[in-house]
Amino acid sequence: MTIRRTVSASVLTAAIAFGCAALPAPASAAPAAPAFAPVTGVDGLAGYANVALDAWVVYGRTGSAKSLSQFGTLRDAVAGEAARRLGLDPAAMKAAWRKADSAHQVALLAAFTQLGTKYRTNASSPGVAFDCSGLTGWSWAQAGRTLPRQSGSQIKAVTAVTRSTVQAGDLAYYPGHISMYLGIDNAIIHAPFSGRNIEVGFFSKNRTNSIRFGNPVG
Repeated sequence: MTIRRTVSASVLTAAIAFGCAALPAPASAAPAAPAFAPVTGVDGLAGYANVALDAWVVYGRTGSAKSLSQFGTLRDAVAGEAARRLGLDPAAMKAAWRKADSAHQVALLAAFTQLGTKYRTNASSPGVAFDCSGLTGWSWAQAGRTLPRQSGSQIKAVTAVTRSTVQAGDLAYYPGHISMYLGIDNAIIHAPFSGRNIEVGFFSKNRTNSIRFGNPVG
């Protein structure tokens, strides 16, 4: 496992301040806060995604059932909040994320740690800036998968999947832009364009039939 993420209490305080008070508080057994600031996005939900990944790292190292349970609780919380922000069914999005394999779940949560981070062309710097392929490449690297740098190269490098077989966390591509699918409807997380930040949103309905999906796991 390639993830090395930690979170401080200040991130969780920020999460509440940014409107995530409805999310469950992380378990008290979460890894201790580091001496440095975590490289998360400024959106409060990023802190919860970060703690979820901490719990996954602990589970991978120790096999702790408590850490695995904490991971699942926080994964569901992030999925539910993302759905609510988009006006979608939280239960459906939680189910889609649970159905995805562990690499997809880790990659998705890695992307969510960067919510609110600025868009900048040719950037791939956690907590600083990303462009669209920078975000997808970095997020999947946290799950142990290396992707090429450009969006067109990324979609060519992964296994093509159909709308009926796509998983939450798979790549969603149209010429000039790449994102990560959230598992239901046309929902995605992406770094959209200059002047915007990493956000959840939708690919437009007029692109529904032209979107190409790709699975980095194969």
